[in-house]
Amino acid sequence: MSQPILQTKELSIHFGGVMALNKVSLSIKNGQIFGLIGPNGAGKTTMFNLLTGIYKPTNGTIHFKGKDITSLKAHQITTLGISRTFQNIRLLKGHTVFENIFLATHYQLKYGLFASFFLSKSFCSQEVRARQFTNKLIEEYKLSDLRDEEASDLPQGLKRKVEIVRALATGAELIFLDEPAAGLNPVETAELMKLIKNLQCQDKTIFLIEHDMKLVKGICDEIAVLHFGQLLDQGPYDKVTKNPKVIQAYLGRRYENA
Repeated sequence: MSQPILQTKELSIHFGGVMALNKVSLSIKNGQIFGLIGPNGAGKTTMFNLLTGIYKPTNGTIHFKGKDITSLKAHQITTLGISRTFQNIRLLKGHTVFENIFLATHYQLKYGLFASFFLSKSFCSQEVRARQFTNKLIEEYKLSDLRDEEASDLPQGLKRKVEIVRALATGAELIFLDEPAAGLNPVETAELMKLIKNLQCQDKTIFLIEHDMKLVKGICDEIAVLHFGQLLDQGPYDKVTKNPKVIQAYLGRRYENA
C-alpha cells in the first residue's frame, strides 16, 4: 500500500472570477481508504468532478497509475478503472437490481456495433460472461433476495449498496464515493462501513467525501481537508484533526483537546 494510484499536482479550476480550487496537490496510495472533508462549499465535489473528467482543470495535472488523465473525458476515465457514486443516488428507475448492476459491466466489454447487431460469437460470449459476473457480485454482496426487485424502491441503505456494487461492476480499481452515508441511519451507516472495508480487502482503493466524522475516523487511512478551495492538510486522521487551521475552519472547538 505504498505506491500512489492517484496524484494531483497544483490542481486548480475557476468559474468566471471564482477560484473553486487553488493549487491542490494530493497523493493517494494504492489500497487506501482516503477521506476528503471540509465545510460545504469547500470544493470537495468540484474536486471529484475534476478527477472523474466531468470538469477540466484551469491548471495542474492528474495522474492515475502514472498515466496523465488530465484531458480525458469521463467515459475514457471509467474504462481505465475509475468509477464513482453520487451524493444523490442515481439508480435507473423501472429497472431491477440485476439490471442496474449488469448495465455497468458493459464498460469492460470489447465488441462494436456490428458485433452486437449481428449477435456475433464474440458478442454472445462476452454477454454471458457479463451476466455471470453480475450474478457473482449479487451473490457476493448478499443481494440475491433482491435480484429482481426494482432498485429505486429499496430502502436508502440498500439503494446505496446497489450503487456501490454497480460501481464495482465497471471493473474499477479506484472508486469515488460522494457522501455515501448521506441519509442513512446508524445501522445502515455501520453496514456501509463494513462494505467499504470489504472493498479495501479486495484491493480496491476508495476515495470518499464525507461529513460523518465517526465514519471517517473509523475507516479512513488518511484524510485531506479543503477550505475555500485550499488544501489545509493531508495525513492520518489523528494528525490532521489536531491541526489548528483544520479545527478553526471545520471541526470546531470540541476537537482542540481531543
